[in-house]
Amino acid sequence: MLKQSPNDSKQYQAITLNNGLRVLLIHNNESIKSAAALAVNVGHFNDPSDRQGLAHFLEHMLFLGTKNYPDGSEYQKFITQHGGNHNAWTGTEHTCFFFDIAATHFLSALERFSEFFIAPLLSDEFVVKERENIDAEFTLKLKDDIRRLYDVHKDTINPNHPFSQFSVGNLDTLADRDGQNISQELQGFFQQYYRAEHMTLALEGPQNLKELQGFAEQLFCLIPSADSPLPDIDEPLYLPEHQNIKIDVCPVKNDHQLIISFAMESIDQYYLDKPESILAYLLGHEGKGSILSSLKKQQWALALTAGSGINGSNFKDFNISIALTELGEQHLNEVVDIVMAYIALLNNTEIAEYYYQEKQKISNLAFLYHERMRPLDSVSQLVINMQYYPEEDYIFGDYVMSCMSKENIKRLLSFLHVSNMRLTHISQKNTFSKNSFWYQVPYHVSAISKQQLLDWHNIFSNDKPHTKGLYLPAPNPYIVEDPIIYNKKEQLEVTIKTPSIPERIINKNGLVAWYKQDQTFNVPKGYLYIGIDSPFVVASVANIAMTRLFVDLYTDTVIEENYQAELAGIHYHLYAHQGGVTMQLSGYSENQHLLLGKLLRRLQSHQVTEAHFLLFKQQLVQHWQNASNSKSISQLFANLSSVMQPNNPTNKAMLQALSQISFSQYQRFSQQLFKQVTLEVLIHGNWLIEHAHQLCKVIEQSFQGNVHEKYAIQCPVTDIADKKTLLLPINLPEHDHACVIYTAFEYKDDNAVALAMITSHILSPLFFQQMRTEKQYGYLVGVGYVPINSYPGIAFYIQSPHCDAYTLAQAMDEFISDSISHIDDITDEQWQHLQQGLASQLQEKDHNLRIKSQRFWAAICNKDEAFKQKEKLLEAVLTLSLAQVKSFVTQYLISRCQPDRFILYSQSELLEQAHKPKGEIITDIEAFIKTSPLKY
Repeated sequence: MLKQSPNDSKQYQAITLNNGLRVLLIHNNESIKSAAALAVNVGHFNDPSDRQGLAHFLEHMLFLGTKNYPDGSEYQKFITQHGGNHNAWTGTEHTCFFFDIAATHFLSALERFSEFFIAPLLSDEFVVKERENIDAEFTLKLKDDIRRLYDVHKDTINPNHPFSQFSVGNLDTLADRDGQNISQELQGFFQQYYRAEHMTLALEGPQNLKELQGFAEQLFCLIPSADSPLPDIDEPLYLPEHQNIKIDVCPVKNDHQLIISFAMESIDQYYLDKPESILAYLLGHEGKGSILSSLKKQQWALALTAGSGINGSNFKDFNISIALTELGEQHLNEVVDIVMAYIALLNNTEIAEYYYQEKQKISNLAFLYHERMRPLDSVSQLVINMQYYPEEDYIFGDYVMSCMSKENIKRLLSFLHVSNMRLTHISQKNTFSKNSFWYQVPYHVSAISKQQLLDWHNIFSNDKPHTKGLYLPAPNPYIVEDPIIYNKKEQLEVTIKTPSIPERIINKNGLVAWYKQDQTFNVPKGYLYIGIDSPFVVASVANIAMTRLFVDLYTDTVIEENYQAELAGIHYHLYAHQGGVTMQLSGYSENQHLLLGKLLRRLQSHQVTEAHFLLFKQQLVQHWQNASNSKSISQLFANLSSVMQPNNPTNKAMLQALSQISFSQYQRFSQQLFKQVTLEVLIHGNWLIEHAHQLCKVIEQSFQGNVHEKYAIQCPVTDIADKKTLLLPINLPEHDHACVIYTAFEYKDDNAVALAMITSHILSPLFFQQMRTEKQYGYLVGVGYVPINSYPGIAFYIQSPHCDAYTLAQAMDEFISDSISHIDDITDEQWQHLQQGLASQLQEKDHNLRIKSQRFWAAICNKDEAFKQKEKLLEAVLTLSLAQVKSFVTQYLISRCQPDRFILYSQSELLEQAHKPKGEIITDIEAFIKTSPLKY
């Protein structure tokens, strides 16, 4: 019997098919969608040493045609047409495939999906094309710092351990050999590993359990059984020479990080009591007496995480990752001193049971008040849990904390020892002696001196000033063991009268507050949003930049004093928006009022030192500089956002503005920031009306005398009506070529939004099929509905390692022109499926309180005070005709009709001017915005 949350209304049944396939059936009567996920206990660790990337290549190939569905794009088109999503991933020891779809089409989708694992074609034609996509994916990630760090890690471990292998694959590792196409090897790999006993399957939907069982037995019983179990990994991850070393790694982005890594045994065996979580809890603490608190006092670090790191069936890295300041880089050994001193403190102190009890309570609350998920997210998580946990703990395994085992904590703590340590220093300032093999990352390995290791070993007895002041945290006062939920039966009469949408409970001069008690999700949680608009924020680019700096400095100054609340499940977040800042609180509602008062007081009395200001100013400038190393497509979309939204300047503009700001200017700015504001508030969740009024009182008192409706901000959009094609070249040296064609629509009525949405819905799978699978332009390819401040728009985009931006623009325009013939071929039945597919996405229920709160808040920000946008949009979609879509594409998208649009592209000397699209070139975004009309 599966242990499930009392707040989880789904029905579960675990079965095993005759072939050995373990299946979890989930009846969810609240969903209009069904979802499936299949995981196989095979990943890149299973690649033959001379065929690295084969598992990943096979994952791609399984989508490209099966015996009964040989068309390589049929599966994707079917899923998309019926309002679904699909994807897959390949990890070290697992590969996972998943999709969702409108429930009425679940059986048909499963017929296609199940054939992946029974009768894939793995045809020579698609092998040649998809190998190019694998190579494009590899090329795309060459500048990804996470992938690059992995590559150095693989270079510096036991070469006989499978982790050392290249996981992605490229044209070299997957090339045909001796006149033989690799498809035979793919077939052999599939037949060896894709076997029922190695697999788990999860099916979820509104279908009853018997019907779901029928689907599983009917469609998945033909997966062959295994001849033998999978072999265990018996090679250690590290040999002695791979420990006690320092590895200097050169990043693409100008980041500074120190990773202190301790090798452990696999921790899968400890899932019942989770001893590693206590070590991560204490070492990663951010309150007073913690490692991070000590490092911040010295201005050596900005952030710290503990416990992460690679893990698998016979290994685990316990990492302490520290985001360093430039000053911290000059004190690496002292930084390690502090970490080792804290570990010594743990070794020399009896770890109090209340730490475990706190973690246990938090975990227990999370399980008791289980947050509902979309079926797609649910099956994707559970199908992996099924690979690790026994049947009864498929759901509970992530939450269970049975009891504190001091022996197990002590055992894992014994691995946090200098003899078992590696240091990785990530910084462009290092010197490097070699390059990693696949990603060509400059790095250098040096042995840590015996004397230094001895010093760290004896750190507890050494009297170093910077290691003083470390202590374990006090008990957490914010944890509520038995929270009150206010929609119990005694409130039944109130419940019946409770409106289904937020109601305006305060509408004063410049302060509007909305309130909605949750009656749906039965969780002791709430979401509180405070939108603070200020004309002062948007008075200049410098003020917008200083607002971003204020957010960073404020967040840093309040972390330590409020960290216990964060641990107890009460979260807060301050972020900048186009007219000011938004304060958001979330999590357990019972003590949120205590935190709110403290946070708002600190908002008004913002005190930072000049050293603190300079440090965070430098970090923000560096962050904006690093943006130039982001993916080409990301940079083009960032510039699109800036050119369309005057209150959202480019990184370059903000960097230039902030660089000139002095400490005294910032002080004056932060003192004026909240002197003229309007406030919009949403209180949604486990609160009664009297609680909402109390929260509003706290908010109102914090801004007393500074609130007036005349300070309201309207966020403008650049109006490009009658501008036709505008060209925006972006200089991206040493990056992939990329192009975005963005058509902005003049009006934002429901009909315009519906047309933009359904058009992108129709064209997306076709564009992907043609541009990626057939024409091989690149790995990042897509069509998306992209609204900007509620105005609809459609973006076509491609990032390519080998085709220049003008060629990409021409290909996209040709596709758009040719799409008319595709629309002409759509039958009445297909049109109804497409309409219903998009409608099913709009009709999907809010799966949890967070999603519902986000929707309410978005409606408030968009001035949808009736909260009817979703229903009106659904009605608009269902009343559209295919003729309207064709007319829309002809009139607004096809280039010969001269639509109002942007073509953003990567500038390059290689561009053939003869192929340049027609249009006005924008050389200065700020100047263009100043001379353009605005709309609201």
